Amino acid sequence: MDQIIGNLIVRLDATDSTNNYANRQMREIVLSEGTVFLAYEQTAGRGQQKNVWESEPGKNLLFSIVLYPDFLEIRRQFMLSKVVSLGIYRALNKYVDSLKIKWPNDIYAGNQKLGGILIENSIMSGLLKSSVVGIGLNVNQTIFYSDAPNPVSLQLLTNQHYDCEVILSEILSGINWYYALLRDGQEEAIDQEFISVLYRLNENHYFKAEDELFVGEIIGVNEIGQLLIRKTDGTIDGFHFKEVEFLKDSQ
Repeated sequence: MDQIIGNLIVRLDATDSTNNYANRQMREIVLSEGTVFLAYEQTAGRGQQKNVWESEPGKNLLFSIVLYPDFLEIRRQFMLSKVVSLGIYRALNKYVDSLKIKWPNDIYAGNQKLGGILIENSIMSGLLKSSVVGIGLNVNQTIFYSDAPNPVSLQLLTNQHYDCEVILSEILSGINWYYALLRDGQEEAIDQEFISVLYRLNENHYFKAEDELFVGEIIGVNEIGQLLIRKTDGTIDGFHFKEVEFLKDSQ
């Protein structure tokens, strides 16, 4: 299998966010697919929905990947999220017990957040023209100062210090593996593997949707990326991102 992702890695001492940097570069020059922008420090790292990503300089992995998934229909764009999160899972599962993917695309160890993904797509003629995939992974940071509820790092989980370059190489290889499967039309295999490692799969937990508090179990994700939750009365509802909130079980 050809290694597309990470053939070119651009290393930055500091930038506002690697996604912003990648998007600026794409407006100016044609970038080869799989180009990676890696930052030692982010001054305005971004998460989902304008959230801020905290990272101590030099301790973690902060990078963005440029992709051209022009073979993928808009309605299937969540496949990219599956590919990237599975690639990270594949790389880290050997280091960390109880690793899961929390829908839509967070990497969890137990009930703690190890990493997050932010994908920004450009669309043309009903297909994805380009995507910038931003990834933040807590590697060696041991103290977190933000009000994020549950951050954790590889070092905190295992009491070991990690070479970020080694972890980066393993993650890029993992993402490359699943991206190649996606290009090859192996969507069903990707779907099945993604669902099998979902956080809280087939477990009864508390959720909140608008003003409704309910108990339900995650049973999967549909074609357009909605989280499917079966409530205790047997009904199954699909939720888009930010339409449902995961709650602790001490409600």
